Order: sequence, then C-alpha cells, then structure tokens
Amino acid sequence: MDALLDGLDHLIAKKRAIKQATMQQLLTGQARLPGFGGKWEVKQLGDHLTFLKNGVNSRAELSYSEDVRYLHYGDIHGSSRVELNPANVEMPCLPRAKASRLDRLQNGDLIFADASEDMDGVGKSVEIQNATGIELVSGLHTIAIRFDKSVLADGFKAYIQFIPKFRAHLRQLAAGTKVYATNRTHIASVELRLPGIREQQAISALLSDMDAEIAALATRRAKTRALKQAMMQELLTGRTRLVIPDAKPVGEVAAQTEGRKANVHFLRSVLAAEIIDQLHDQPTFGHVKFEKMMFLAEHLCQVDTGSTYRRKAAGPYDNRALRSIDSQLQKQQWFEARKQEGRYQYVPLAKRGGHKPYFERHFSGVGETLEKILSAFKTAKTEQCEIVATLLAAWSDLLREKGAVSDEMIVHEVLHNWHEAKQRILEDRWLMALGWMREKGFVPKGATLP
Repeated sequence: MDALLDGLDHLIAKKRAIKQATMQQLLTGQARLPGFGGKWEVKQLGDHLTFLKNGVNSRAELSYSEDVRYLHYGDIHGSSRVELNPANVEMPCLPRAKASRLDRLQNGDLIFADASEDMDGVGKSVEIQNATGIELVSGLHTIAIRFDKSVLADGFKAYIQFIPKFRAHLRQLAAGTKVYATNRTHIASVELRLPGIREQQAISALLSDMDAEIAALATRRAKTRALKQAMMQELLTGRTRLVIPDAKPVGEVAAQTEGRKANVHFLRSVLAAEIIDQLHDQPTFGHVKFEKMMFLAEHLCQVDTGSTYRRKAAGPYDNRALRSIDSQLQKQQWFEARKQEGRYQYVPLAKRGGHKPYFERHFSGVGETLEKILSAFKTAKTEQCEIVATLLAAWSDLLREKGAVSDEMIVHEVLHNWHEAKQRILEDRWLMALGWMREKGFVPKGATLP
C-alpha cells in the first residue's frame, strides 16, 4: 500500500508540473490552441470591472444557520481549486439583517483575498460557480469583482491569478511586514494582454479538465490513505492479528527493541542535521525556529524521533530533546549551537555533511516532503513558524479527541487551551494560516483537504 501511495504522489506531482507548464504557455500566448490565431489585445482591468460591496464581519458574528452564506478570506486561502461551488462547501452564515446592504454574488464573480501570510498567497482568488438560488456575500478581507463578460470569459477569469504579469504586478505593490496586502486599486491598475472570448473559453476548458484529473487522483490518494489508516488501527489495537510463523525468542526481541531506542536519538540528530544544514545560514534561523522545523518535519513526514512536545509559550517545545540534539550534533562534529548576538545560532563544524549517508539510508522516503517543508519556511519569520506548528499540534490533538473539527475549534483550542502567550497573535492571523496550511498540504494525519 505504501508503494501505491508513493506512486499516486509521484503521478499527482507529475500532473501538476504538466499543468503548470501548460498554464505558463497558454496564459502568456507562448503557445496557442489549434484553430486560434491573431493578436491578443491589451486591457486595463479597471476599465472592465465593477467592485461589489463586501462585509467586514468577524467570525463571532457568524453562525451555521440558514441565513446568507458568508465567504471569508480564509475560505479562499484554504481552497485547492480556482472555482468555488457554494453548494459543495460548508460556510458560515451572516444574519439577513446584517447582509441587507451587501451585494449578492453571482456565477462568474471573482473574489480575491486581500491579505496573505506570504507572497505565494498574494492575488489568490476563486471564481463563483453554480451559485444560482443561493444567497452568498463576500466577507472580511475579500475583494469581490464582477467583470465585463465581453472581456473576460466565465471560467477563464479564475486563472488570471496565474498570469505572470498579473502576479508580478500585485506582488510589487503588496505592502506589509507580517501580512502582505492587496487592494482594489492594485487590481484595477493591472494591464493584461488577453485573447478573445472563444480562445479564453477553450483555454479554461482545457485547464479545468486538468484540474479535475488532479482532483480525482487526490481523492483516490485520500481514500487509499484512509484505508491504510483503518488497517493499521485494526492491527495496532489487536482486533486483527497477523500470523508470524517463526517467532523469535522473547530475549532477542527485547534486545532489538532496546537497540532501536538507543538508535532513535542518533537518527533524531541526523534529521536535525539535515534541517540545520539547509537553513543555518538564514538570518531568521535560530534555536526557536529550529525547534518548530523539527516538530513540523516529524509530524508532516510521520517520523517518530521519541520527542515529547509540550504546550509552552513558544511551544510546541521539547527542551530535553533539544539539549540531546545539540549534544549529538557537537559530538559528531556536525554543528554547534552557540549564543551569538543574544540568541543561539548553529555554526558548522569540521565534519559538517557527515550526516548525509545516514539521512539517505534512513530518511530517503521522506526527502521530498521534507524539502517541501524547508522550502516553504526557509525565509519565514520565527513567529510564522510558531503559528503553523501550534496549529498543527492543536489540530492533531483535536482530531484524536473528536474525529472532526472546524477552523474555529482549532483556533479556540490555541487561544484558550494552550498558553496565554498565544493570545498576542490576532485571531485572523491564525485563521489565515490555517487556509495557507491547507493550500500547501501541511495538515495533520487524518485531516482531509478540500
């Protein structure tokens, strides 16, 4: 079953790479679909759009009732698709009285998130589809736009977020330090070279088919993982037993178990050395960020290193494991943790890189996932790493306890059942980070992606 999952992961990655290359070609006019020719026309978006009135209501004002559905910016960041079908998405609702002055969204409306934790999320949008008969409004930190359909075709407008010139324009104007902001003026000022409506429809149909194929593979992968989890549960609880024809003597098994316990601390230092090797020269990297990267690597790669993480102020945190790792790193002459300029930094020692053969032998199966994690957080500030690690820990705990959870439950767990220091970070940042985590696939075992 592991081989099947690996094969599906490889196939999905391949299909996504093909789709990315196809978008790059078709959305810029570098390649044309059969039957289309002629020059593309330059359009300034602001001349062909209407901004819709959105709400500014907090999560506390919403409920899961039968009132007007409310599209929050977290729903945009959390979506893995470029279109949004409100009939298939569970959404909170706004009381009808509070929604009375807000514009109702229609099929083809494009909704942007106006804030993002990182540059990758700048310009993220969804196009509304199949909303006929459903009352839906755009909410907090969103920009709702209705484009002239003679300029931008339904279906195609969902993909303008991937046009290189569009992305570059918004990123250049994005303001902020902890959060990057986009506004209506930024979008209205974009000039794009666009094909005719028929060509737009053909491009969007092709890209939509590719999206559907990837989504089908992702669903198959999720079902396979769920089946594996169910089988493991049966075996680990003893409800189902395997037949072992040649059992080893009890003493030999005990000796092997002790050997594995002794080994796990060394292997933990090998994983740590790989993380430090890739990140130690970053100005944001120190003891605290390293601890968060270890936590994320262990949980997202599903690697057991014997660490026990606590709900501390800067948690998840395991001080004993951290001291053990530092000791092993120095013993092997790979890295040394030194306090410099008021914080601990990792300094390479004579045998830096000596961990590589052990990493390839014991962690090659998680190398791709680890690379994805380290790439996503390479330049991230320590607080952003803390937010994601804390959410992942709380999310995992709630899944074990309750089986199914909402974003509100996760954030409540962090702000009220963790450490009061977490309350220094605003609720919206936690919710935004959850959307970003789903988009990246950084979710706990057992969680489902949209």
